[in-house]
Amino acid sequence: MGAKLDAPRPAGRTRVADPFRRRVLECRPVKEPHRQHWEHPGSFAVDSGAAIERPATAYETWGDYRGDNAVLLTTGLSPSAHAARHAPDDEPGWWEDMVGPGKALDTDRWFVVCCNVLGGCHGTTGPASPDPATGKPYATRFPVVTLRDMMRLQHTLLGALGVERLHAVIGSSMGGMLALEYAALFPESVDRLVAISASGMTHPFAIALRHVQRKTVMLDPAWHGGDYYGREKPTAGLALARELGTITYRSDREWTRRFGRAWQGGDLFDLAGRFQIESYLEHQGEKYPRVYDPNTYLYLSRAMDLHDLGRDRGGLIEGVARIRARTLLVAVTTDVLIPPGEIAELADAFTTVGRPAEFLVLDLETGHDSFLLHPEAFGQPIRAFLEA
Repeated sequence: MGAKLDAPRPAGRTRVADPFRRRVLECRPVKEPHRQHWEHPGSFAVDSGAAIERPATAYETWGDYRGDNAVLLTTGLSPSAHAARHAPDDEPGWWEDMVGPGKALDTDRWFVVCCNVLGGCHGTTGPASPDPATGKPYATRFPVVTLRDMMRLQHTLLGALGVERLHAVIGSSMGGMLALEYAALFPESVDRLVAISASGMTHPFAIALRHVQRKTVMLDPAWHGGDYYGREKPTAGLALARELGTITYRSDREWTRRFGRAWQGGDLFDLAGRFQIESYLEHQGEKYPRVYDPNTYLYLSRAMDLHDLGRDRGGLIEGVARIRARTLLVAVTTDVLIPPGEIAELADAFTTVGRPAEFLVLDLETGHDSFLLHPEAFGQPIRAFLEA
């Protein structure tokens, strides 16, 4: 599966209709005519000491490559590589209002590359993929992978595309962690770094949360130790994990404004009765297993827990010292999953090593998910940073 540099058609300008919808790209076969695949030519070693044979990476590109205008857009936990439309009749992407002609990531100017991560379920090799040794899905025989593994594989893909240097690497949430790792792994290969809602290491609150989320999947009787392929999926466990996550993706300010104590229906003194906020969480949980692989959820969740720029580098300061890129860090005041204080700690590390980062704190009520919901707040500073 050779790499291609054929530029797709320009992206459209259509906005997402519901600004409060957290877009989830589907982990099942969908019509994605612009998705491309690249296969690593041999065995790919990962941090655990294991190796994955000829892992594939699904990716999409926008714009024309001119040698000095490449931007790598890294993804969060759920999305595929489909960040934006390529044509008006495409499905909208997960960052539709940010990627395209005239937008913050202006595809008339930048050559944007977005990849699905190793361990994912959107066309890149992961636990649902067939193990070449058996022909059956890896399931939990897939090795635990780290964010560094994911970025090393994407760096190799970029080399196959002929991209030797990035103008920028940009990511939000898990994508911000990936962007930080890319800049630390390949300091001479990237000029600018934008990390949104991402800290230099994962702190105990997030680790504790994801521990409970993984347990809800693994305690579902349908999980079968991860070997559920070809039978019923652990939908109840994954749905509950998603509900727990959704609570932390927004903020109390938003929940209060949107729902307050409004009653959805049923007898007030019956356990089956529902507040509106309960119905909203259940809806978010119920739709997730239809579009996402539970084992992928476990693997990417663990990879985020293992995130630490200082791992095997002597600590956070030494990890940050590896980064040479001009850096923009963005936090949101109401983010409870990765609060501004954790990002301020990272900004302080950049100052300590003598390369202060630009540190922007946005006062938005929508918490961790704000980067998906407020292109007007994120677009202008990102555009200015890329063009400076």
